[in-house]
Amino acid sequence: MLNKKTLIIAVNMFVIGFIVSVVASEGNNPFSDNSIDSPSDRITAENLHVFADRVIIDQEDLIWAKIKDTHSMEPVLNAGSISLELPPVVPNDIKVGDIISFKQKDKMIVHRVVLIGEDKEGWFAATKGDNNKEPDAYKVRFSQVRGVLVGILY
Repeated sequence: MLNKKTLIIAVNMFVIGFIVSVVASEGNNPFSDNSIDSPSDRITAENLHVFADRVIIDQEDLIWAKIKDTHSMEPVLNAGSISLELPPVVPNDIKVGDIISFKQKDKMIVHRVVLIGEDKEGWFAATKGDNNKEPDAYKVRFSQVRGVLVGILY
């Protein structure tokens, strides 16, 4: 049977090892808040009609798009997933936590809004792929936004 001194040493070694593993995990600290803001609700139950052979989403201006294989939004979006989007009418339609599609140079990007602000050019959103370590290096202007994701089909 372990004596009291040996037990104290063993517990201290465990605690020290745990602390070292947390520090060495490069930001994957179980005590830090790495939560992601959730998207805003836009489709209500009244807009959904579910039948045995089909589902109808009663919503004007709904856009669908097929997601490409970039891995930046995994596990939320995968290659081949279908996104359902609504075009925003005004900048206030976009909230932190929303996933938006936007034109960046010649590409269509789908990333989460992590910050909304204003500068001398007006409204902007900072975005980040959920699976990316850093936010995108550019600001997204309202004129670049095509849609706000309201649904994902896998």
